[in-house]
Amino acid sequence: MEKLSSLREQIDNIDEQIVKLLCERFDAVQNIAEYKKAHGLEILQKARESEVLNKIGGKVNNREYQEYILKIYAEILETSKSLQRNL
Repeated sequence: MEKLSSLREQIDNIDEQIVKLLCERFDAVQNIAEYKKAHGLEILQKARESEVLNKIGGKVNNREYQEYILKIYAEILETSKSLQRNL
């Protein structure tokens, strides 16, 4: 059981890093939302969204994980748009 406990601790540490990075990302999203609002730009920028997903997909070294990572990023992008709409 000690091995399982150690593996779970590893996951907890990774989760902590992910939360920190997501908060930083959402801070940047808020800045982008303010810019878009000030310049009369639409929240949805399909070309940029495609660019982000393509870039992320290309960074996945383990192709077995690519589908799952892209699903997570699609959700991050949806959440980012929702955050922008609510500002």
